[in-house]
Amino acid sequence: MIKPYFKSQDKNFYLLKGDTMDLLPKINHKFDMVFADPPYFLSNNGLSIQSGQVVSVNKGKWDKSYGFDYINKFNYKWLKQVRELMKDDATIWISGTMHNIFSIGQILTELDFKILNIITWQKTNPPPNFSCRYFTYSTEQIIWARKSKKVPHYYNYELMKQLNGNKQMQDVWKLPAIAKWEKSCKKHPTQKPLSVLTRLILASTKPNAWILDPFTGSSTTGIASNLANRRFLGIDKETEFLEISKCRKIEIENKETADLYKKKISGFNTAKELSNFLSKEPKPIEKVALGFCRKKDIPNLTNTNKFYFHAIEKNNFVQDFPTDILDAKILYLYQGGRGKPLFFTGHFGKIKTVKLKHKLQIKGKENSRTEYYYEIELENNFEFNEYQTKQLDPKILFEKNDKINKELLSKYLPTISTLNKVKINLNIDKYAGA
Repeated sequence: MIKPYFKSQDKNFYLLKGDTMDLLPKINHKFDMVFADPPYFLSNNGLSIQSGQVVSVNKGKWDKSYGFDYINKFNYKWLKQVRELMKDDATIWISGTMHNIFSIGQILTELDFKILNIITWQKTNPPPNFSCRYFTYSTEQIIWARKSKKVPHYYNYELMKQLNGNKQMQDVWKLPAIAKWEKSCKKHPTQKPLSVLTRLILASTKPNAWILDPFTGSSTTGIASNLANRRFLGIDKETEFLEISKCRKIEIENKETADLYKKKISGFNTAKELSNFLSKEPKPIEKVALGFCRKKDIPNLTNTNKFYFHAIEKNNFVQDFPTDILDAKILYLYQGGRGKPLFFTGHFGKIKTVKLKHKLQIKGKENSRTEYYYEIELENNFEFNEYQTKQLDPKILFEKNDKINKELLSKYLPTISTLNKVKINLNIDKYAGA
């Protein structure tokens, strides 16, 4: 089982420790957006200036270059793995400089991504050039691409226009590098500013979106995601950086601190513009879980408030982090299958908690061939409504392009739909007939 290095109490911020190349193939989750700040391979024993002092440009072994072929193979491998974890309409942002951005652009094309823009981030406070033999390096590039050439992506055109004086936002962004207040939990050597990450997240995602950062560092992506009411999974192999990330998330769990940071983020017309925008964003659609129940278990359902799903595995791994089952607010049960029509049993209940448990922790499951289960605890015992014992229609419950849940339903695994679609299927006006 893959256990997170850190899981926030609100279940909106997860960190995994390990090599991203090893962990990505084991993840069983699809993301709405990816931001990646991969190694620039700049650690060549050179010198630079930082805060008025001469410092080494070396960041660590992870940033050392081993030649052009090595860089290309590295970028191809992680980009191919990340692509598999993106939803069909997802987009990816990748930051870089001349040292790696050309390799990234070439490989994105090879992997059939559609490049949408190349953003030039012009730093308003770049460090001076040490050698005085070149123009001062004051920009970084951020490639924006979508997974599919045929599936349209999301772009919040109106907000970007609003932030740019009611004119179309261009592909050159003048934003500062990290400020002192962004280093409150110590600093990562290549830390990105919240101003940049907040803008690209708001430009390309909707509320509650899941965002992945495969080289998370100090997790500016995650902090920006959570401040903007989005959810986050980050991967890094350095304990030092994961601890900084953890500290930063705990820091913004204090509402006063979170509100203060929202006011300080650059790139907005006023200090309150970000908070005002977020308050007006639509609320996430309420999701429900559909659980397969054996006929022999139905008579005892109203005497219990617990239900067990087989945990979904990928490559023999079960994950104790982002899965759609955590989003579900209500559980509906169904029976049938194996050549027979599927019917709602009429049993349902509001979900209180969802926990991943090994079979040895569950009475009666000790000898099961299934190793792990999701334990669903309801607020009360199952309710029963005989008018909801109707045939289950997948055409109503799922979107046409929702291949994942259709496949899960066929395997009698935990399946996710929306409350509205269940109501339409059952022909009921509101939850529990209230």
